[in-house]
Amino acid sequence: MAQNPHPEQKRRVGETDGGAVVVRDDGGLEAQYDEDRLAALRAVLEPRTLRILQQLLASETGALSPKEVAFRNNDITESTVRDHLRSLTDRDLVEKLEPEVETVPNRIPRTYYAVSEYGIELLKQVGMYDGLAILYQVYQRMDRPEEIRIIEEWENRPRPDWL
Repeated sequence: MAQNPHPEQKRRVGETDGGAVVVRDDGGLEAQYDEDRLAALRAVLEPRTLRILQQLLASETGALSPKEVAFRNNDITESTVRDHLRSLTDRDLVEKLEPEVETVPNRIPRTYYAVSEYGIELLKQVGMYDGLAILYQVYQRMDRPEEIRIIEEWENRPRPDWL
């Protein structure tokens, strides 16, 4: 069993208070996390989720289509990306965006995803928000196939409200 590095402080972890996890020490400090937020923090720290969230944020428009995300992640299929983005949407970590035009040209996706303000807040909390500028620079230098360039250059692609 691990030794407490501060034996003068007795911690009580895991007490619940109205559905929240409470951490208390004898020094009067208290931190409270609701279980949904803890689950969201765990999800953000999952490597594939973290990578996708950072890629969405490191894009020029702040939103990517599943095809663009799949292009940036050659180890997963577009179908898997779609499933993952739906799951992240259900957890309120990303939001689904659609173009605000009546007709979308062929070869242009009709659905895009952007990290929600809540997702950004969680990324900042776990220290994974800083450094996105480096990812942005890396993606700007990547060679892209024509189908990805066409999507990126489409002038009516949606943008998140926070951008």
